[in-house]
Amino acid sequence: MPHLPPALSNLVPPVASNQDDDKKSAPAYLYCKRKIYYFRYAFPASLRKSLGRAELRVSLQTSYLRIARFRARMLSAEIGNMILEGFMLDYKEIRRRMNILLQRLLEQDHADLSERKNISIGKLNITYDQLRTSQIELLLHCNSPQLLEQIAPECIVDLLRSGAFTQNELAGENYLQIVKAYKEMQITRHRIDIARTKGDFLMEEEVMGRDFGKLPCDTSWTAQEPPALLEMPTHVHQQQTGGILYSEAMERYIGQKLQDGEWREHSVRDHRGRLEEFLTIIGDKPIKEITRLDMRHFRETLRKLPPNRSRIKVFRDKSIQELLDLKVQDTLSVTTVNILVEAVGSMLAWYVREGLLDANPATHLQIKDSRQAIELRQAFSVDELTKIFAHPKFTRKEFKSPSYYWIPLIALFTGMRLEEIAQLHCTDIYESQTKGIWVIDINSNGLDELGRPKLLKNKNARRIVPIHSSLIQMGLLAYHTEIAKNKHIRLFPELKKSEGAVKFGKQPGKQFKSVVTATLGEASGKTFHSLRHTFADFFKQRGLQNDYFRQVFGHELPMLAAKQYGEKFSPATLYSEVIEKLEYGIELCLSGKQKLQ
Repeated sequence: MPHLPPALSNLVPPVASNQDDDKKSAPAYLYCKRKIYYFRYAFPASLRKSLGRAELRVSLQTSYLRIARFRARMLSAEIGNMILEGFMLDYKEIRRRMNILLQRLLEQDHADLSERKNISIGKLNITYDQLRTSQIELLLHCNSPQLLEQIAPECIVDLLRSGAFTQNELAGENYLQIVKAYKEMQITRHRIDIARTKGDFLMEEEVMGRDFGKLPCDTSWTAQEPPALLEMPTHVHQQQTGGILYSEAMERYIGQKLQDGEWREHSVRDHRGRLEEFLTIIGDKPIKEITRLDMRHFRETLRKLPPNRSRIKVFRDKSIQELLDLKVQDTLSVTTVNILVEAVGSMLAWYVREGLLDANPATHLQIKDSRQAIELRQAFSVDELTKIFAHPKFTRKEFKSPSYYWIPLIALFTGMRLEEIAQLHCTDIYESQTKGIWVIDINSNGLDELGRPKLLKNKNARRIVPIHSSLIQMGLLAYHTEIAKNKHIRLFPELKKSEGAVKFGKQPGKQFKSVVTATLGEASGKTFHSLRHTFADFFKQRGLQNDYFRQVFGHELPMLAAKQYGEKFSPATLYSEVIEKLEYGIELCLSGKQKLQ
């Protein structure tokens, strides 16, 4: 295929890379006016006279920077394509138009109710399928430029009649490439037709289930009248289809979840990340046009992608197709794939309930996980705990932050979640009414020094956990006294939240994971959350996961009488029935060698 003239490289303004999405500032071709983002495109000087304008300014109809960036990229690419079409069509555009033409031909064939008859030549009877197969064989052999030249006149006449290409485009240097693409499209059409006669519609669904846009004849424009797409593609598309684009639907859904109190601000980043996976793989399309085939393609693509691809350098800047071409061995887990599919399914189900969708194409697409639930909860063994806490960062307190030292130990002896510990206030540790029993009060009371509230996972997370004697022996109360004396509100004031780390516990979790990797190896699969599983497993193995344990652990009591009647168990009862019984039998060298009870 001939290369584009170098002079054309300046026609399209630079588009921000994916890495720019993490920056707060908008790209140069975006500007914000009255909280609405606009797109500005300066036309090349050589085209301004014929276009009748020097630049284009378009409202992107959104106050969300992420959506504005996405729409601006789409506009920039579309405008660039329109400008470049006057010089040379690229292969991708040719294939796009052929796919639209194929869809229309298949629709015409479907509307034709006449019988598909056999052909008789003398005593020779040729079935309809045999005729189609022979046509495929003939077209398959037309690969050389000479043979393509022979079939070109007939192909070009068909293409001109269809409106898929203009006369100037078919007279260009790459007309043989267009003829070849047309030939390939006809082969696909014949194969689908054969499959239809056998009751097989999978191949047809693969073609008909995609949105390839429009042909130029559907959106023709003049210099005085710019194309409707330039005025606002998403708005026009919504009017034509009666639906909203996925990106817009996603933001509405997130906003409503926040408004209804079902989601908290700190969890939006995770929810949006899951929903955006669909945008990355399938693209932005009206939610009414999302098909079952789209959802299956989404799921199967996820199953072939590597985990943590945005964090690992070798995967970070690669497209989805480039990642698929790598055929990596270590792919997303069944659990992760199901979570991502379920996230999209839940959003579409919400739109069904709101009356904006007739059906949810994502139902019952979860992959069956053959592993038992108990296998998914990986607790540390006594030997693993010994190795982890024998690491110099624990024995010599070599961590840069006291929180990296204390938070894993508190989790080990209380079963608390990472963020529950990381966001503790000094006032949350106190001596209970039963003298000698110190407790950690897990609540959502009070604001920190920047006016931020504490966040709990659910209503059962609000609880009081007695402090194990081993934590007191290691100096937790002394540390607490020192922090409170310095008039800090939070127990671990050095921990920060940011746009990139929306939880206080992110860094302590990473630091603990680094110790686990150093002592047990990357293949262990253990994380900070394994400490909570270790705490639970101690009581499970001894048949002690009773109502006392559930209250300490932050789980709902199963029996109605226990849930609704009577008061919660006192700290003294919880200490004697749960915390005091906890004995891992491990030796740690923390401040002198001691056995932790």
